[in-house]
Amino acid sequence: MDLMEIGSRIKQARRSEKLTQEQLAEMVNVSPHYIYEIEQGRKTMSLETLERISSELHLSLDYLFWGTVAPGTDKDAESASAQLDRKVGRLSDSEKTVVSDILTEFAIYLKK
Repeated sequence: MDLMEIGSRIKQARRSEKLTQEQLAEMVNVSPHYIYEIEQGRKTMSLETLERISSELHLSLDYLFWGTVAPGTDKDAESASAQLDRKVGRLSDSEKTVVSDILTEFAIYLKK
């Protein structure tokens, strides 16, 4: 297990989700400095913290540890769906209504 590689994968996933270290830290209930230390490969994580980070960033443990995706999974589809869920989850109720209305109208054109 290479802590530098794991930290790098976490950092890359966090950035692709457009999350700051502070935001991820709040989501997994740790300090921003601890996230920084993890991303630098300087700190190990408890299993609980590892599970929270992988869950919040929608990363498999296979990917975190070895940079691979488990056979039979569609990483791209999971990632797109996970990104949408996460981004919509951060919106207020009124913003969610607007996004829902837009998607409903847009879906009509996708089906043509």
